[in-house]
Amino acid sequence: MREPLSEVRPPVEVIRVLLVEDDPEDALLLRETLADVPSAQFEVTDVGTLAAALPRLREPGFEVVLLDLSLPDSQGFETFETVKASGSEVPVVLLTGLDDETLALRAVQAGAQDYLVKGRADGELLCRSIRYAVERQRTSHYRALITERKRFDAAVSQMTDGILVTGGDWRLTTANRAAHLLLDLQSDSWKDLTLQQALSPFALSVPAEELWTSGDRVTAFEVCRLDAGPPLFVDARLTRLTEESGDLVSAVLMLRDVTSERRAANVKADFLTLLSHKVRTPLTVLIGYLSLCKKLPRERLQEEWQDLISTCDSEAHRLSHLLQTLLDFKVTEALQPPTKEGATDVGEVLQARAEELTLRYSEQAVEVTNEVAPDAARAEADPAHVALVLDKILDNAAKFGDKEPTRIAVSVERTEPGWLQFSITDDGPGIPHEYLDRVFQEFVQVEDLATGRVPGLGVGLHMAKKVVEAHGGTISIRSRLGQGTTVSFTFPAPDDAAPA
Repeated sequence: MREPLSEVRPPVEVIRVLLVEDDPEDALLLRETLADVPSAQFEVTDVGTLAAALPRLREPGFEVVLLDLSLPDSQGFETFETVKASGSEVPVVLLTGLDDETLALRAVQAGAQDYLVKGRADGELLCRSIRYAVERQRTSHYRALITERKRFDAAVSQMTDGILVTGGDWRLTTANRAAHLLLDLQSDSWKDLTLQQALSPFALSVPAEELWTSGDRVTAFEVCRLDAGPPLFVDARLTRLTEESGDLVSAVLMLRDVTSERRAANVKADFLTLLSHKVRTPLTVLIGYLSLCKKLPRERLQEEWQDLISTCDSEAHRLSHLLQTLLDFKVTEALQPPTKEGATDVGEVLQARAEELTLRYSEQAVEVTNEVAPDAARAEADPAHVALVLDKILDNAAKFGDKEPTRIAVSVERTEPGWLQFSITDDGPGIPHEYLDRVFQEFVQVEDLATGRVPGLGVGLHMAKKVVEAHGGTISIRSRLGQGTTVSFTFPAPDDAAPA
């Protein structure tokens, strides 16, 4: 005959209690009362004074304090206030021989979990009071954790650096918006990913296996994307949180986009290469021709004098123009939004820049035509700023010209109240499509960097953009290969832009 299965009972909860009671008989009675409760097991530690209780409260593990208000070294409500002031978060149930409802209400308002009168608290009441105190404290801690988690999530979501948090199985539990953008995480499925899967589309500066198996607490590495879309460079720092056994509890990956810093470093290196080449070329010519002047016989020197002087003059002006470009670049990089400016005569500034351009490119035929609408005769801007923008764009049109003559048409009109639109159109070779979104960046030229076939440093359009935007205007470019380029920009106009 099969024996009946024994009833499976849930494990009995063990609650650690610190009993602060100076009367041995009362302490024994409370111990026996708690021992008779079948639904819970109480592990009671008792002390007889407040002085003995305070250091025990700093020990971990106690879940509730049963506190007698009448102790040899402390009397009345001050006993509870002293316990509360100690910084302990263990819930307190007060015990007293006085049935004082006013004192009970005051104690609960001050933070006590309950107030029991000795001799009237049977096992069931005492057990319920202790359990309620413990559960209320746990609920309070849980709510505090939820609140802190919400604050943490809110702070993380607003961080500009990417943050990924995983559990002990490396599965993602948190990913802020910056991490979504950097790693291209899908909003509806990222929680199904492990950190390994999230990083798998990218090149890492350390072996991937090292990230998951290393015993180091922190690993710094770089995440790169080079083959799909624009280049991306990210500094990453993986912090592992482990138990004493070494098992992973959680991991936090911080991501900082350093693409712009990398680009700036590359731009600086390219600029130094470009500058050294651009400056070296005219200097080499000048030094060579001056050396030739020293070596030529007087008769031969007189014959070649005109050509030598003309070449040296041309190269000196070329070098001077490079240096002036550098000075202009420094000024425009520090340019602040201007205050209210006086009116600038657009036609006068435009005519002066056109004449200077034809002199600068006297060895090639350059024709500039101007058309200024009657209501667009004045701009609300510093004449030097308008001149700088015109000069940089006109210079680009002339030096890239591939026809004889190079024709440049300039028009100025009022397109909307308070604004003038300048349009500069050339008949040059045009700009390849892949360069159109880069031509306003500094040190970008539509040429091979090593050959330097075109004079300049690749900062003209960048400076023009800085000046125009400092005045609140806009600048744009459109181009077709073999047909030419048009650069359009706006400057503010006075309320009355008609000729004075």
